Amino acid sequence: MRWFLGLLLVIALVLGASYAIGAFLLKNELQVTRTVQIDRPRAAVFAMVNDLRIAKEWSPYYARDPDADFTFNGEPGSGQTMRWVSDVREVGSGRMSIVDSAQNEEVQSILEMGERATLNADMVLRPSEGGTAVAWTVTAECAAGWINVPCRYMNLIMQGMIQRELDSGLGRLKTLAEQLPNVNFEDLNPQFDQIEPQMFVYSTVETAANNLAEVERAEAIGLDQVRRFMGEYNLTQAGALTRVVTAYDAERMSFRVGYPYSGATPLTVVGVQVGETPSGQAMHVLVQGNRANIQAAYAQMNAYMQAHRIAPREGGLPWEVVHEAGSADGTVPTRIEIFLPLQ
Repeated sequence: MRWFLGLLLVIALVLGASYAIGAFLLKNELQVTRTVQIDRPRAAVFAMVNDLRIAKEWSPYYARDPDADFTFNGEPGSGQTMRWVSDVREVGSGRMSIVDSAQNEEVQSILEMGERATLNADMVLRPSEGGTAVAWTVTAECAAGWINVPCRYMNLIMQGMIQRELDSGLGRLKTLAEQLPNVNFEDLNPQFDQIEPQMFVYSTVETAANNLAEVERAEAIGLDQVRRFMGEYNLTQAGALTRVVTAYDAERMSFRVGYPYSGATPLTVVGVQVGETPSGQAMHVLVQGNRANIQAAYAQMNAYMQAHRIAPREGGLPWEVVHEAGSADGTVPTRIEIFLPLQ
Protein backbone atom coordinates (compact mmCIF):
# COMPACT_ATOMS: atom_id res chain seq x y z
CA MET A 1 0.00 0.00 0.00
CA ARG A 2 2.83 2.37 0.80
CA TRP A 3 4.29 1.95 -2.70
CA PHE A 4 0.88 2.77 -4.21
CA LEU A 5 0.63 5.95 -2.17
CA GLY A 6 4.13 6.84 -3.26
CA LEU A 7 3.16 6.32 -6.92
CA LEU A 8 0.18 8.59 -6.49
CA LEU A 9 2.41 11.21 -4.94
CA VAL A 10 4.85 11.03 -7.88
CA ILE A 11 1.99 11.33 -10.38
CA ALA A 12 0.58 14.32 -8.47
CA LEU A 13 3.99 15.99 -8.43
CA VAL A 14 4.45 15.42 -12.17
CA LEU A 15 0.99 16.72 -12.97
CA GLY A 16 1.50 19.71 -10.69
CA ALA A 17 4.85 20.51 -12.29
CA SER A 18 3.35 20.13 -15.78
CA TYR A 19 0.48 22.39 -14.83
CA ALA A 20 2.84 25.02 -13.39
CA ILE A 21 5.05 24.91 -16.48
CA GLY A 22 2.05 25.26 -18.75
CA ALA A 23 0.43 28.01 -16.70
CA PHE A 24 3.51 30.14 -16.11
CA LEU A 25 6.02 29.35 -18.87
CA LEU A 26 3.97 28.50 -21.95
CA LYS A 27 2.29 31.29 -23.90
CA ASN A 28 -1.46 31.70 -23.83
CA GLU A 29 -1.40 32.81 -27.48
CA LEU A 30 -0.28 31.01 -30.61
CA GLN A 31 1.28 33.16 -33.35
CA VAL A 32 2.97 31.95 -36.52
CA THR A 33 4.09 34.22 -39.37
CA ARG A 34 5.54 33.05 -42.69
CA THR A 35 6.53 35.20 -45.65
CA VAL A 36 7.16 34.87 -49.38
CA GLN A 37 8.24 37.16 -52.23
CA ILE A 38 6.04 36.90 -55.36
CA ASP A 39 7.24 38.29 -58.68
CA ARG A 40 3.91 39.85 -59.61
CA PRO A 41 2.11 43.13 -58.77
CA ARG A 42 0.09 42.99 -55.57
CA ALA A 43 -3.24 43.51 -57.38
CA ALA A 44 -2.79 40.10 -59.03
CA VAL A 45 -1.86 38.48 -55.71
CA PHE A 46 -4.79 40.16 -53.93
CA ALA A 47 -7.20 38.77 -56.53
CA MET A 48 -6.07 35.26 -55.59
CA VAL A 49 -6.33 35.89 -51.84
CA ASN A 50 -9.56 37.92 -51.60
CA ASP A 51 -11.72 35.37 -53.47
CA LEU A 52 -12.02 32.03 -51.66
CA ARG A 53 -13.02 30.30 -54.89
CA ILE A 54 -9.53 31.12 -56.16
CA ALA A 55 -7.84 30.73 -52.75
CA LYS A 56 -9.02 27.11 -52.77
CA GLU A 57 -6.51 26.44 -55.57
CA TRP A 58 -3.49 27.25 -53.38
CA SER A 59 -4.96 26.09 -50.06
CA PRO A 60 -2.84 23.45 -48.26
CA TYR A 61 -6.03 21.45 -47.75
CA TYR A 62 -6.82 21.40 -51.47
CA ALA A 63 -3.27 20.21 -52.15
CA ARG A 64 -3.84 17.26 -49.80
CA ASP A 65 -7.26 16.34 -51.18
CA PRO A 66 -8.30 17.92 -54.51
CA ASP A 67 -11.43 15.72 -54.42
CA ALA A 68 -12.75 17.28 -51.20
CA ASP A 69 -16.22 18.77 -51.41
CA PHE A 70 -15.91 22.59 -51.41
CA THR A 71 -18.90 24.95 -51.23
CA PHE A 72 -18.88 28.75 -51.33
CA ASN A 73 -21.20 31.52 -50.28
CA GLY A 74 -20.99 35.26 -51.00
CA GLU A 75 -18.98 37.51 -53.26
CA PRO A 76 -15.20 38.03 -52.93
CA GLY A 77 -14.14 40.04 -49.90
CA SER A 78 -15.70 40.54 -46.49
CA GLY A 79 -18.46 38.05 -45.74
CA GLN A 80 -17.47 35.36 -48.22
CA THR A 81 -17.26 31.82 -46.79
CA MET A 82 -15.84 28.48 -47.91
CA ARG A 83 -16.74 25.10 -46.42
CA TRP A 84 -15.05 21.79 -47.12
CA VAL A 85 -15.61 18.15 -46.28
CA SER A 86 -12.96 15.51 -46.93
CA ASP A 87 -12.50 11.82 -46.26
CA VAL A 88 -8.81 12.49 -45.70
CA ARG A 89 -8.29 12.57 -41.93
CA GLU A 90 -5.73 15.42 -41.99
CA VAL A 91 -8.16 17.60 -43.98
CA GLY A 92 -11.43 16.70 -42.31
CA SER A 93 -14.12 19.37 -42.43
CA GLY A 94 -14.10 23.07 -41.70
CA ARG A 95 -15.01 26.57 -42.72
CA MET A 96 -13.03 29.66 -43.71
CA SER A 97 -14.63 33.13 -43.61
CA ILE A 98 -13.26 36.49 -44.73
CA VAL A 99 -14.09 38.99 -42.00
CA ASP A 100 -12.39 42.07 -43.47
CA SER A 101 -10.31 43.08 -46.48
CA ALA A 102 -8.52 46.23 -47.62
CA GLN A 103 -8.19 46.55 -51.39
CA ASN A 104 -4.80 45.21 -52.54
CA GLU A 105 -3.41 45.45 -48.99
CA GLU A 106 -4.81 42.94 -46.50
CA VAL A 107 -7.26 40.07 -46.00
CA GLN A 108 -8.35 38.96 -42.50
CA SER A 109 -10.15 35.66 -42.03
CA ILE A 110 -11.25 33.05 -39.50
CA LEU A 111 -10.42 29.38 -39.98
CA GLU A 112 -12.68 26.91 -38.16
CA MET A 113 -11.14 23.42 -38.30
CA GLY A 114 -14.16 21.45 -37.19
CA GLU A 115 -13.95 20.87 -33.44
CA ARG A 116 -10.15 20.86 -33.46
CA ALA A 117 -9.36 24.57 -33.38
CA THR A 118 -10.41 28.07 -34.42
CA LEU A 119 -7.65 30.22 -35.85
CA ASN A 120 -7.41 33.84 -36.96
CA ALA A 121 -5.49 34.49 -40.19
CA ASP A 122 -4.15 37.78 -41.55
CA MET A 123 -2.48 38.08 -44.94
CA VAL A 124 -0.69 41.39 -45.61
CA LEU A 125 0.53 42.43 -49.07
CA ARG A 126 3.22 45.07 -49.51
CA PRO A 127 4.74 46.26 -52.79
CA SER A 128 8.41 45.43 -53.01
CA GLU A 129 11.07 45.69 -55.67
CA GLY A 130 9.97 43.51 -58.57
CA GLY A 131 6.76 42.27 -57.01
CA THR A 132 4.88 41.73 -53.76
CA ALA A 133 5.99 40.80 -50.26
CA VAL A 134 3.38 38.57 -48.60
CA ALA A 135 3.20 37.96 -44.84
CA TRP A 136 0.71 35.34 -43.61
CA THR A 137 0.08 35.30 -39.86
CA VAL A 138 -2.06 32.77 -37.96
CA THR A 139 -3.01 33.40 -34.34
CA ALA A 140 -5.10 31.71 -31.65
CA GLU A 141 -5.78 32.35 -27.96
CA CYS A 142 -6.57 29.75 -25.33
CA ALA A 143 -9.87 30.09 -23.52
CA ALA A 144 -10.07 30.48 -19.74
CA GLY A 145 -10.96 27.59 -17.43
CA TRP A 146 -9.72 24.03 -17.12
CA ILE A 147 -8.93 23.84 -20.85
CA ASN A 148 -6.43 26.69 -20.69
CA VAL A 149 -3.28 24.76 -19.75
CA PRO A 150 -3.91 21.75 -22.08
CA CYS A 151 -4.56 24.31 -24.84
CA ARG A 152 -1.16 25.91 -24.23
CA TYR A 153 0.53 22.53 -24.71
CA MET A 154 -1.53 21.97 -27.86
CA ASN A 155 -0.39 25.34 -29.24
CA LEU A 156 3.21 24.24 -28.70
CA ILE A 157 2.56 21.05 -30.67
CA MET A 158 0.61 22.82 -33.44
CA GLN A 159 3.16 25.56 -34.07
CA GLY A 160 5.46 23.46 -36.25
CA MET A 161 2.52 21.94 -38.14
CA ILE A 162 1.06 25.38 -38.87
CA GLN A 163 4.43 26.64 -40.10
CA ARG A 164 4.58 23.78 -42.61
CA GLU A 165 0.99 24.42 -43.73
CA LEU A 166 1.63 28.13 -44.27
CA ASP A 167 4.85 27.46 -46.19
CA SER A 168 3.00 24.97 -48.39
CA GLY A 169 0.16 27.41 -49.12
CA LEU A 170 2.48 30.34 -49.82
CA GLY A 171 4.57 28.21 -52.13
CA ARG A 172 1.51 27.23 -54.18
CA LEU A 173 0.28 30.84 -54.17
CA LYS A 174 3.64 31.99 -55.55
CA THR A 175 3.63 29.33 -58.27
CA LEU A 176 0.10 30.12 -59.43
CA ALA A 177 0.44 33.91 -59.23
CA GLU A 178 3.66 33.90 -61.25
CA GLN A 179 1.82 32.15 -64.08
CA LEU A 180 -0.29 35.32 -64.53
CA PRO A 181 0.74 38.20 -66.85
CA ASN A 182 3.25 40.52 -65.18
CA VAL A 183 0.97 43.55 -65.66
CA ASN A 184 -0.07 45.98 -62.92
CA PHE A 185 -3.82 46.69 -63.03
CA GLU A 186 -4.15 48.18 -59.54
CA ASP A 187 -5.67 51.47 -60.82
CA LEU A 188 -7.84 49.93 -63.55
CA ASN A 189 -11.29 50.34 -61.87
CA PRO A 190 -13.34 48.18 -64.31
CA GLN A 191 -17.13 48.28 -64.49
CA PHE A 192 -19.43 45.34 -65.26
CA ASP A 193 -22.75 45.91 -67.00
CA GLN A 194 -25.33 44.37 -69.28
CA ILE A 195 -25.01 46.31 -72.54
CA GLU A 196 -28.01 46.72 -74.81
CA PRO A 197 -27.56 46.61 -78.62
CA GLN A 198 -28.06 49.62 -80.85
CA MET A 199 -28.64 49.86 -84.59
CA PHE A 200 -25.25 50.55 -86.14
CA VAL A 201 -24.17 51.77 -89.58
CA TYR A 202 -20.52 51.10 -90.31
CA SER A 203 -17.69 50.57 -92.77
CA THR A 204 -15.28 47.67 -92.54
CA VAL A 205 -11.65 48.76 -92.46
CA GLU A 206 -8.58 46.59 -92.97
CA THR A 207 -5.17 48.17 -92.59
CA ALA A 208 -1.64 47.86 -91.18
CA ALA A 209 -1.68 47.27 -87.43
CA ASN A 210 1.59 48.99 -86.57
CA ASN A 211 1.22 52.19 -88.61
CA LEU A 212 -0.85 54.73 -86.68
CA ALA A 213 -0.99 57.25 -89.52
CA GLU A 214 -2.29 54.57 -91.90
CA VAL A 215 -4.88 53.38 -89.37
CA GLU A 216 -6.20 56.91 -88.91
CA ARG A 217 -6.26 57.53 -92.68
CA ALA A 218 -8.17 54.30 -93.33
CA GLU A 219 -10.62 55.06 -90.52
CA ALA A 220 -11.23 58.57 -91.91
CA ILE A 221 -12.10 57.10 -95.32
CA GLY A 222 -14.51 54.61 -93.71
CA LEU A 223 -16.20 57.29 -91.59
CA ASP A 224 -16.59 59.55 -94.62
CA GLN A 225 -18.54 56.78 -96.35
CA VAL A 226 -20.71 56.29 -93.25
CA ARG A 227 -21.50 60.02 -92.90
CA ARG A 228 -22.47 60.37 -96.56
CA PHE A 229 -24.71 57.32 -96.31
CA MET A 230 -26.40 58.63 -93.15
CA GLY A 231 -27.00 62.00 -94.80
CA GLU A 232 -28.45 60.41 -97.91
CA TYR A 233 -30.93 58.29 -95.95
CA ASN A 234 -31.70 60.83 -93.19
CA LEU A 235 -30.28 58.70 -90.37
CA THR A 236 -29.72 60.50 -87.07
CA GLN A 237 -26.57 59.76 -85.08
CA ALA A 238 -27.66 58.17 -81.77
CA GLY A 239 -24.32 57.60 -80.07
CA ALA A 240 -20.60 58.16 -80.12
CA LEU A 241 -18.23 56.82 -82.75
CA THR A 242 -17.88 53.06 -82.26
CA ARG A 243 -15.14 50.65 -83.34
CA VAL A 244 -15.60 46.89 -83.26
CA VAL A 245 -12.41 44.88 -83.64
CA THR A 246 -12.80 41.85 -85.91
CA ALA A 247 -9.17 40.70 -86.33
CA TYR A 248 -5.77 41.77 -85.05
CA ASP A 249 -2.20 40.51 -85.25
CA ALA A 250 1.27 42.00 -85.39
CA GLU A 251 0.90 43.09 -89.03
CA ARG A 252 -2.76 43.52 -89.98
CA MET A 253 -5.95 44.57 -88.28
CA SER A 254 -9.57 44.91 -89.30
CA PHE A 255 -12.42 46.67 -87.55
CA ARG A 256 -15.88 48.09 -88.11
CA VAL A 257 -16.19 51.82 -87.61
CA GLY A 258 -19.36 53.88 -87.59
CA TYR A 259 -22.21 55.29 -85.50
CA PRO A 260 -25.32 54.04 -83.74
CA TYR A 261 -28.30 55.61 -85.45
CA SER A 262 -32.04 56.20 -85.22
CA GLY A 263 -34.40 56.25 -88.15
CA ALA A 264 -35.83 53.75 -90.62
CA THR A 265 -33.30 51.18 -91.82
CA PRO A 266 -32.65 51.74 -95.54
CA LEU A 267 -33.88 49.10 -97.94
CA THR A 268 -30.76 49.49 -100.06
CA VAL A 269 -27.27 49.46 -98.59
CA VAL A 270 -24.25 50.14 -100.83
CA GLY A 271 -20.66 50.72 -99.67
CA VAL A 272 -21.46 50.41 -95.96
CA GLN A 273 -23.25 47.87 -93.76
CA VAL A 274 -26.04 48.01 -91.20
CA GLY A 275 -26.26 45.84 -88.10
CA GLU A 276 -26.19 46.04 -84.33
CA THR A 277 -23.47 47.07 -81.91
CA PRO A 278 -22.14 44.27 -79.66
CA SER A 279 -24.22 43.60 -76.55
CA GLY A 280 -24.51 41.42 -73.46
CA GLN A 281 -22.45 41.23 -70.28
CA ALA A 282 -19.20 43.18 -70.62
CA MET A 283 -16.33 44.57 -68.60
CA HIS A 284 -15.46 48.14 -69.56
CA VAL A 285 -13.05 50.90 -68.59
CA LEU A 286 -12.69 54.54 -69.59
CA VAL A 287 -9.21 55.42 -70.87
CA GLN A 288 -7.85 58.95 -71.21
CA GLY A 289 -4.62 59.66 -73.05
CA ASN A 290 -3.06 58.54 -76.31
CA ARG A 291 -2.91 55.28 -78.26
CA ALA A 292 -0.18 53.94 -75.95
CA ASN A 293 -2.56 54.36 -73.00
CA ILE A 294 -5.23 52.46 -74.91
CA GLN A 295 -2.93 49.54 -75.67
CA ALA A 296 -1.80 49.48 -72.03
CA ALA A 297 -5.45 49.38 -70.92
CA TYR A 298 -6.11 46.32 -73.08
CA ALA A 299 -3.16 44.55 -71.43
CA GLN A 300 -4.42 45.53 -67.96
CA MET A 301 -7.95 44.34 -68.70
CA ASN A 302 -6.74 40.97 -69.94
CA ALA A 303 -4.48 40.59 -66.88
CA TYR A 304 -7.38 41.52 -64.57
CA MET A 305 -9.63 38.91 -66.15
CA GLN A 306 -7.00 36.18 -65.82
CA ALA A 307 -6.23 37.02 -62.19
CA HIS A 308 -9.93 37.10 -61.24
CA ARG A 309 -10.75 33.99 -63.30
CA ILE A 310 -13.24 35.93 -65.46
CA ALA A 311 -14.02 34.09 -68.68
CA PRO A 312 -14.24 36.05 -71.95
CA ARG A 313 -17.16 35.29 -74.22
CA GLU A 314 -16.21 32.69 -76.77
CA GLY A 315 -15.98 34.42 -80.14
CA GLY A 316 -16.85 37.77 -78.55
CA LEU A 317 -15.46 40.91 -80.20
CA PRO A 318 -13.96 43.76 -78.14
CA TRP A 319 -15.23 47.20 -79.02
CA GLU A 320 -14.47 50.85 -78.31
CA VAL A 321 -16.69 53.91 -77.92
CA VAL A 322 -14.86 57.17 -78.66
CA HIS A 323 -16.20 59.87 -76.33
CA GLU A 324 -13.59 62.42 -77.44
CA ALA A 325 -11.13 61.94 -80.29
CA GLY A 326 -8.47 64.23 -78.80
CA SER A 327 -6.08 66.46 -80.70
CA ALA A 328 -3.16 65.59 -82.94
CA ASP A 329 -0.69 67.49 -80.74
CA GLY A 330 -1.87 65.71 -77.59
CA THR A 331 -3.05 68.84 -75.77
CA VAL A 332 -6.57 67.35 -75.66
CA PRO A 333 -6.50 63.69 -74.52
CA THR A 334 -8.45 60.99 -76.26
CA ARG A 335 -11.31 59.55 -74.14
CA ILE A 336 -12.18 56.02 -75.18
CA GLU A 337 -14.30 53.41 -73.43
CA ILE A 338 -13.12 49.85 -74.03
CA PHE A 339 -15.55 46.93 -73.74
CA LEU A 340 -14.62 43.25 -73.40
CA PRO A 341 -17.54 40.80 -73.75
CA LEU A 342 -17.94 38.19 -70.98
CA GLN A 343 -19.61 34.81 -70.70
